Amino acid sequence: MTDLSRDPRIAEALADLEAAEVGLDEAIVAAQQVERTVPATSLSQEDLALLEQHARADSAPPALRALQERIDRGELTWSDLAAGRHMDDPEVQSALAPGVRGMRQAYAAIEDGQSLDDIIDEGPPPPPRAPTPDDPLVDENYDFLDNPEG
Repeated sequence: MTDLSRDPRIAEALADLEAAEVGLDEAIVAAQQVERTVPATSLSQEDLALLEQHARADSAPPALRALQERIDRGELTWSDLAAGRHMDDPEVQSALAPGVRGMRQAYAAIEDGQSLDDIIDEGPPPPPRAPTPDDPLVDENYDFLDNPEG
């Protein structure tokens, strides 16, 4: 029978496997260090109740109300979302997108040197408006080059 341990391809594969294991061990140690240094945050029951109340409001965007209906059916929970689960779900992304836009605007304002008080005083960004029939993106006859306003 052939001794495979003497095959240079096997020896190379074993060395690659050992290097990958060392890399994995280093990544685990680094992740544990980050986990120890980053404070754990979570939403309180009051925070979750406020989220639910907002999602049920008549003023909530349709995508957010639809997300609350999924939560009501038991498909997921606000705690799941707060923990980062289901973020690859397109419906979840759609429902949470307005908040993400607001956070990006706030981050950009912070980067521009605005104070947190000014950012908070400005409030959230306005919700996207529904297109009107003469909206340039809806009106097929709209000519951007002939419109002095646009």
